[in-house]
Amino acid sequence: HLKLSRKVAKASAITLLTQVGIPSPSQRARAYPIQLSGGMRQRVMIAIALACGPELLLADEPTTGLDVTIQAQILDLLAEAQRMRRMAVIFVSHDLGVVATRTDRIMVMYAGRVVELAPTANLFANVRMPYTEALLLSTPKMSDPAHTRLAAIDGRPPDLVHRPSGCPFSPRCSYATDQCHAEAPPLIADPDEPDHFYACWHPRGTSHVTLAERGTRAT
Repeated sequence: HLKLSRKVAKASAITLLTQVGIPSPSQRARAYPIQLSGGMRQRVMIAIALACGPELLLADEPTTGLDVTIQAQILDLLAEAQRMRRMAVIFVSHDLGVVATRTDRIMVMYAGRVVELAPTANLFANVRMPYTEALLLSTPKMSDPAHTRLAAIDGRPPDLVHRPSGCPFSPRCSYATDQCHAEAPPLIADPDEPDHFYACWHPRGTSHVTLAERGTRAT
């Protein structure tokens, strides 16, 4: 893409491997993937993504399959690359623990549709969409006692070929009413927080809803 000579391209590749923290980059540049650890392979992929100097980097599940120590290293590496290159980064992740400390804004999607969008701090402080709430409740917390059972979201994701009518999350939502099953809610701005958007007929309030409250309302 950059129309470099073979010699310059090789030198550039070694420089990129150095920048992403690969030890012995000249030797590793000739290695096969099977000869690299999972963390090193992820670093190589980041080097490949940075090779053409993007203004926007799309990081799709960049920490999947890595232990927490390597995850932190990869996230720190992406943050440093973002700062040095002055580029934007979009994280795609199912791990809210990752996006909580690494993003400015969060867009929550369900069944291919945006259901909540807000600045990161606002989203965690004032959850509106029941699906977002369920994701947060299913995330383990350091303050929980050992062997605490994680909350699960009942049911299955919808069939995207045969989409259900109404809100796609309604079959799994303990707050759903007849309106939820019949009509898909639009994405609207919160009247109290104009930069906080949600798609829900019955948005949650600013107070946190406990599992016990969810169970009571479901029955």
